[in-house]
Amino acid sequence: FPPGPDARHPQRAEVSRQASSCLMQAAEGALSSSEEGSSLDEPTWVSWFCMLRNHEFFCEVDPSFVQDRFNLYGLKELVGPLYGEAMTMILGYAPTEKQLADPTQRVHKVLDTARILYGLIHARYILTAQGLSDMKAKYKAHEFGACPRTLCDKQVVLPVGLSDTHSTSNENPLKLFCPRCQELYDHNVPGGNYIDGAFFGSTYPHLFLQTFREVRPPPPTQRYVPRVFGFKIAKVEEQALQNTAREEWPKRLKNEPVSDWDS
Repeated sequence: FPPGPDARHPQRAEVSRQASSCLMQAAEGALSSSEEGSSLDEPTWVSWFCMLRNHEFFCEVDPSFVQDRFNLYGLKELVGPLYGEAMTMILGYAPTEKQLADPTQRVHKVLDTARILYGLIHARYILTAQGLSDMKAKYKAHEFGACPRTLCDKQVVLPVGLSDTHSTSNENPLKLFCPRCQELYDHNVPGGNYIDGAFFGSTYPHLFLQTFREVRPPPPTQRYVPRVFGFKIAKVEEQALQNTAREEWPKRLKNEPVSDWDS
């Protein structure tokens, strides 16, 4: 038998599995799958999406921003034919447990498209004044984590992507930028990192630090000093090691012609 839809799309399977487990936490009780259920008991799709495991970095995009066509320019061509259904899903309510339990339903295809569409909208939203303010609240709450470098003293990091283009093969995973040491680090999460870096973009952390200069940390004052038996390695020895590692240009032998034209 051919593999099922979830086997061919591990990212979609992970989103669906997370959706089923987090849906119960979105409300006090199980969501009713009946059409007669009241929508007041259901979370919006955006709130539900941001509550999924490993989605803590996402902020809730304002519905007015999503409904403004100017902010969506060019996304329809990037997302594909399910753009309309995905947009309807984003502006609606969270899927029910019954829908998520059946992998053959069309909702799974639309859900995967909605995830990509919301991520690309999110990357644009966090560059606006309101979006930067929302992300500042997360930054101050240390929701992005700390720099793994010891001498950065647990400096809060910022999410960043190496490319603004969504990758279907996970070639652009989300990275973490440290404002103190100015270095990039992998975003290690349980179960692997499937969040695309394009959902945050390559501009966000740098625009954030330019906008809120008061949160910019000073450069690191300490530097690790390598030692051998307690003694610092001399700079002369370090320079010698660097020179040895460099490939030296071969010297021309005496009386050897510079080119064939000199012979």
